[in-house]
Amino acid sequence: MTDTPPTHILMVCSGNICRSPFAEVAAAERFKGVNVTVSSAGSVAIAGQPANALMRDVATEQGLDLSNHEATPLRLVAQPDLVFGMEHEHLIAARRTFPDLPPGSIRLLDHPHAVADPYGRDLTEYRASAAHIKAAVDRLTLS
Repeated sequence: MTDTPPTHILMVCSGNICRSPFAEVAAAERFKGVNVTVSSAGSVAIAGQPANALMRDVATEQGLDLSNHEATPLRLVAQPDLVFGMEHEHLIAARRTFPDLPPGSIRLLDHPHAVADPYGRDLTEYRASAAHIKAAVDRLTLS
């Protein structure tokens, strides 16, 4: 029996404090028990920032944990196998960072729809963004 290396999925948003951390924990939960690792990063992230408090609350409501999240700049991430961005600008940043990834390996999480950024908005917007992300993650295929 041959051990295949895990598929590494990278979720990308801007600051890596709202959307991509939520997508990371949602995907990790979805692919639990499968040979998959999931991480997240931000195209303009400041290293070490915690997840946004409202997104942490929304994650907790859904049984997910963002309490230990620390933002990671995209440029500091090892090359993944698949990248899912929240908006087109995240795809552009990922393509610049990982130019050797094959076509089709960098795509919108919910193609052709962008996931709206809830940053600076109220709890309702965070819940809506999380619901959009969760639905998209539930439809993800790894091929």
